Amino acid sequence: MAIVKMKKVSIIALQSEKEQLVKRLQKFGGLHVIDLEEWITEDQNKDLLIDSETDKVNQLEAELSQVKFSYDFISKYDKTKKKMFAQKIQVSEKDYYENLNEKQKTNDIYEQCRAIDTKFAELKNAETKINNLIQQLEPWKSLNTKLDSIKNTRNVNIMLGFILTKYVEEFKDAIYNSGAEVNIEEISTDKENTYILLMNHNSAEDKVSTVQKQFSWTKVAFNDLTGTAEENIARLRNESSSINVEKEELTKKAEKLVQYKEFLEILHDVLANERDKNAVVTNFAKTEKSFIIHGWVPEKQASALTAALQEITDRFWIQYEDPNEDEEFPVLLDNPVVVKPLEMITEQYSLPNSRAIDPNLIMTPFFVMFFGMMVSDAGYGIVLAISTAIALIVLKPQGGMGKMLGLLCLGGISTFIWGAMFGGWFGVNLRPLWFNPLDNPLKMLIFCLILGVIQLYVGIGLQAYKNIRAGKYLDAIFDQGLWYLFLSGLMMMALPQVAVIGKYMAIGGAIGLIATQGRSEKGIIKKLINGVLSLYNVTGFLGDVLSYSRLFALGLATGVIGTVVNAMSSMLGGSFFGNILMVFFMIFGHTFNIAINVLGAYVHSSRLQYVEFFGKFFEGDGKPFVPFRTLSKYTK
Repeated sequence: MAIVKMKKVSIIALQSEKEQLVKRLQKFGGLHVIDLEEWITEDQNKDLLIDSETDKVNQLEAELSQVKFSYDFISKYDKTKKKMFAQKIQVSEKDYYENLNEKQKTNDIYEQCRAIDTKFAELKNAETKINNLIQQLEPWKSLNTKLDSIKNTRNVNIMLGFILTKYVEEFKDAIYNSGAEVNIEEISTDKENTYILLMNHNSAEDKVSTVQKQFSWTKVAFNDLTGTAEENIARLRNESSSINVEKEELTKKAEKLVQYKEFLEILHDVLANERDKNAVVTNFAKTEKSFIIHGWVPEKQASALTAALQEITDRFWIQYEDPNEDEEFPVLLDNPVVVKPLEMITEQYSLPNSRAIDPNLIMTPFFVMFFGMMVSDAGYGIVLAISTAIALIVLKPQGGMGKMLGLLCLGGISTFIWGAMFGGWFGVNLRPLWFNPLDNPLKMLIFCLILGVIQLYVGIGLQAYKNIRAGKYLDAIFDQGLWYLFLSGLMMMALPQVAVIGKYMAIGGAIGLIATQGRSEKGIIKKLINGVLSLYNVTGFLGDVLSYSRLFALGLATGVIGTVVNAMSSMLGGSFFGNILMVFFMIFGHTFNIAINVLGAYVHSSRLQYVEFFGKFFEGDGKPFVPFRTLSKYTK
């Protein structure tokens, strides 16, 4: 319904004008380029070659990598508050491309960022080593002996080490009972270990070593240190302070580079687009003096594409063709402004097949209606609609965020309408314009199921439309028309006024389904068996209808939670501070209720489309229309 018609386009132009033409095509932004690698391998095209700008792409990738590094590094030192929906930088085309000539400036910024980052890494490593060494020295702080004097003499072995505190007494007893000439001095103790200075005569080395192994003695050595442990700790802390001073100086240097952040943002987009401009060439075919492009362009933009090329040169050949009957083409959706936000619901599921139906126009009223019924509080609807409308006007978000806010704005309007119909205002039940679901739940449930039947009938009707459009008129009659007859008859049988008519409709529909649903089988018995078994699908339809009862359940949940929030809030009132607390609790409670039920409405409304509605007719797996165009992350 709203899938844009496409034209297949072929372009041949001169190699000498390729750079200008590719730049113009990127600015045109409406050509989906096809990779010609497979096409070139065909026999009739064996004289053609794949075009390439590999060296240029690699160079631009390297430059872009440097810009990204510089930008990410500088961003860490940018103290300005970041806006959630920051506007893109406005820049003229002339200034935009002039940034390509600022290579020296770019290199200088990169070198400064790289030098500061490298120095920071060196200081961090030095600081880590200092902290580790201080941690190792702390247990020996009370040892007044100089560390460089703790070494073996001709007759005595001197060593530092530690064992688990719980084994200290056993360790001492084992050493003394071994008969070794030894002196043990406990230096300090912590939760786990006891740190010991041990001296023994050379003759007792084997005995001491045996006991040490038995109690998992860990030897400690400070070979490169002079002076006492306490002196070394003081020296190391001074070095750590010097490192902190140096880090502060480096931070100031880094903060000065923040002034180049906007320049880097513009340059990032310029380089990214230059890279894309050169990378797209790998999809082209070429001869010695010409190059060939195949692609897709929206039918309405075909003349604009020709005009864009003519701005550069008149020495080119261009041809437009309609896609073949069985040929798939990239999918571009074109819907009214009100419907556009709902495109994200379909896109999250799958783009429609290029030969299928775009469901968004038909789906929108159902989705928005169901969303509003599930939240169903007029006060919440006002808050949601106004807040999202302000965000759309002030922030002007693009892409997925813009669609999401648009969808929530529509949902807010629907929520206000259904809330007023059912009498829900911030959890307070006022006089409804129609009826209160809490007072008449059966009526609400029946209404929800009726809406389900209507949407499912629309889905069946869309499948019939597809069959008719494809020239399969009998399929539309047998596979959709007879089901309409059968299902409608069954439902009419529940109404006394039309029960007799419904009975005959159901019987007629059943006979028709039995006679036609096995028509693809061979043999009359197989045809009849398949026809009879097809009637079982009525249970699937019943299950689909019952799924719409979630509209009733979620709608009630919103009202009940809102009522509970009001009741709990009123219990806090009565005093000055109690009233203040009551207001805060009400704001928090209703905000939570809005958030959780909006999320639930979004999820369950989507689920009804994906499983129940789309299951009746939708064909997915469409490939998106991805035009070769100027893309921007930071600039406009």
